[in-house]
Amino acid sequence: MIAALALIAMPTSEAMDFEGPVASIAKCDRTAVTNTVAAATTRHSDFLLASYQEQRAIAVARVELAERRRVLHAKEAKVDTEQGLTLVAESLDDRAQALADQRALDQAEQDMMAYFRTQYLRQCSGKAS
Repeated sequence: MIAALALIAMPTSEAMDFEGPVASIAKCDRTAVTNTVAAATTRHSDFLLASYQEQRAIAVARVELAERRRVLHAKEAKVDTEQGLTLVAESLDDRAQALADQRALDQAEQDMMAYFRTQYLRQCSGKAS
């Protein structure tokens, strides 16, 4: 349950429509290409901020988990159980993996946008839009 709530907190961006930029590049439609690049830049900026915030939250939660484990193993308190801490650790691993997946998708989108920019420049350089 905790993992599901944490994953909801990390915004997932809509899948990038790559057919639109391909068609715009084929027509050398500068306005459409510029709008696509601007939208991708905005999405990437939003993702970087959310990604940082989620990574920071995961790091803080890992420190808290380590302290709870220390307390449990030192028998200073009987608040947590090994099973409960294992569930928390699994939740953190799920969050970290979801974040890694989002980063991989973001990197793939950035790679595609760089490819599209290159294709546009090669194909449309010197042509009037």
